[in-house]
Amino acid sequence: MMPEPISGDQSGGSYRPTRQQWTVAAIIVAFVAGVVLFKLIKGVGLGQTAAFYVGIPTILALILTLSTPSKRAVGMTMKVLTIFLLLSMPLLGEGFVCVICAAPLFYLVALLVALSVDKARDKRKPPGAQAFLAAPLLLVLLSFEGVVPGIAVSGDATVSATRLSSAGPAQVEAALARPIDFDVHPLTGMLALGFPRPQHDHSDGLHVGDRRTITFDGAHHRPPFVASHHWGESRSQLTLVVTERTPGHVRYTAEADTTPISTWLSWRSVEISWRDDGSGKTMITWTFHYTRNLSPSWYFGPLERFTVQRAANYLVHAVDLPA
Repeated sequence: MMPEPISGDQSGGSYRPTRQQWTVAAIIVAFVAGVVLFKLIKGVGLGQTAAFYVGIPTILALILTLSTPSKRAVGMTMKVLTIFLLLSMPLLGEGFVCVICAAPLFYLVALLVALSVDKARDKRKPPGAQAFLAAPLLLVLLSFEGVVPGIAVSGDATVSATRLSSAGPAQVEAALARPIDFDVHPLTGMLALGFPRPQHDHSDGLHVGDRRTITFDGAHHRPPFVASHHWGESRSQLTLVVTERTPGHVRYTAEADTTPISTWLSWRSVEISWRDDGSGKTMITWTFHYTRNLSPSWYFGPLERFTVQRAANYLVHAVDLPA
């Protein structure tokens, strides 16, 4: 007497995997596809494009949604995506702040794909159900931003932050020429989530040709069985040089940037201006001119603008001046 099969369907003398087995297989395929795409896209230098941030979650969601029962497709897609994001840190070397910043976009893309495919294959066939397939197709097209030059959106942006100080303009100028003590002003909020931390500031002064070099810390050391952080553990530096100097105004131009920040954006120049506001106080304005390197623009544009504005606000208040 032959033993009963413990899984699968053998009706008619042939083995057929159960739905649960197909789901497990889909999860494995999705993970493998995600890792291969991750390595491949980054390996060809497209890790900052929409092919990475839109393409990967789109492919993962399509694999999972098309191989999972309709009622479970959305939930299963979200769960597997969560596991993939969490494992990207210890297995693929991603940083916490990278995952935190990319996660909302990954979830949004995956949710749109899962819901669209689910609606399109609904057995009740509501009117216009096939139109939902347009969403995944649109996301595939959007994933070419940053890959195809004609689809690239300009990333140039400018943000500023301002503060008032009871110090006079001459005192402000002297304070700006001195290095900033980052130990006295710890990072807070968004900037404290895991971005590279500034450790030391060296300033030659405010004359044309003078340099300012900010040194940032490296990534934390990880255990041997965990993938090393893709930033590396070595310190990195941002070097600025004074290229314009007028009364109450100085412009720095980025000369060299070896920090991980350079993969997200490129600093073009930094302007600092100060003037008497007419009430006995001095108004100091810190302005960043930069170019966004990440795509899609509709997501990373606002995110980078918010983060850089917080950085400008931090720096203008870190200058050693009385309130």
